Amino acid sequence: MQSMLISGLLTIGFLLTQSQYLNANEKCTHPIPVCAWEKRIVGIKTPNMIASGLILDNGLIVTNRHVTEDHKSLRIKLASGLIVEAQPIPNDHAADLTLLEFVNPTEFPDIIRLHNGSEQELTVVAFDQGRNGSRIYPKGTFAIYPDWSRHPQARIHTDAFALPGNSGGAVITSEGDLVGILASGDGSINEVIPAGLMTPVISVSAEKHRTGYLERGAAIRKCADLLYESEKIPKSPPSALVSNLKASCLKSRNKQLYDQAGQLFGKWWMFRLSKMFLKESIKMDPNSPNTLMSLAVAYHLNREYAEEKPILSRYLELNPSDPQALRLSVQVAGALQDRQLADRAISLMRLHNPNAVELAEEFLGNAFAN
Repeated sequence: MQSMLISGLLTIGFLLTQSQYLNANEKCTHPIPVCAWEKRIVGIKTPNMIASGLILDNGLIVTNRHVTEDHKSLRIKLASGLIVEAQPIPNDHAADLTLLEFVNPTEFPDIIRLHNGSEQELTVVAFDQGRNGSRIYPKGTFAIYPDWSRHPQARIHTDAFALPGNSGGAVITSEGDLVGILASGDGSINEVIPAGLMTPVISVSAEKHRTGYLERGAAIRKCADLLYESEKIPKSPPSALVSNLKASCLKSRNKQLYDQAGQLFGKWWMFRLSKMFLKESIKMDPNSPNTLMSLAVAYHLNREYAEEKPILSRYLELNPSDPQALRLSVQVAGALQDRQLADRAISLMRLHNPNAVELAEEFLGNAFAN
């Protein structure tokens, strides 16, 4: 059954045909193509989390790899309210995506259309824990699209609204085209795995990868568990914990976990490990705003201002209105006696955060006077 489903999806699953969306929720107030996505969204429950997934044209479910971890089966809540069991299909792809199959898959008359452009206004449709069902969230106003020819594992970054438990949900355009699968976020900028990666993941989904799939899944689970437990430790973690964290998180090969590990080690003032994890994350996605900011903060706390400056410059090109980045830029400009950086930061503050200009100019005046 598994090979037949995958073959069918590769053959017909991603045809860019026009859908009529006749079965949209009648109570939905969004455009009809957007409403149609509510019936495709499922809730996913594991022993460790609640997440989202979406049903593809042939009944397979796609969700994040970090959701499935090394679990042999997961509980799925369909839009109808029916609870079913689903099994992950092993793959050896680096992307944070995995497929699930379940008995008696739902059939959809409409066909998913993929969006290959650079749409800015994106909407997340995912499983909402509070409502215990699918939800269409407010759309965002901007998105950053990477150069996938150079960085095939890079992600789309958007301010489209999302909440915990939305990982694995659909990110779509106002016309209902699928842009990607929500992966992670920091509450402000969320990361999206492009839909185009689903085809290569499908192509390497097979039973022969089960051993490696489960080993990586165990590392993902162990890393995530250790990160969660370690948040309670304010400083000076046990050396055994540090070693276990480093080993399991590196083995996870997961960008989100790399970011979280880098942030945690930075909190502990263990800047060598913090920078190592964040740099590994940047190798995957060089223009990830969340990762760049975390690395800038690590450099800042360690007073490595010369190394911090180019990271902040890259970040400001992506998100010039961020008050934290502008504040750090002012401080770095003062520490390095860099008038060009100071002028740029003040100019952006006047545009995006004018209330902070007076204090920033006072700080720079004192810094350059010394």
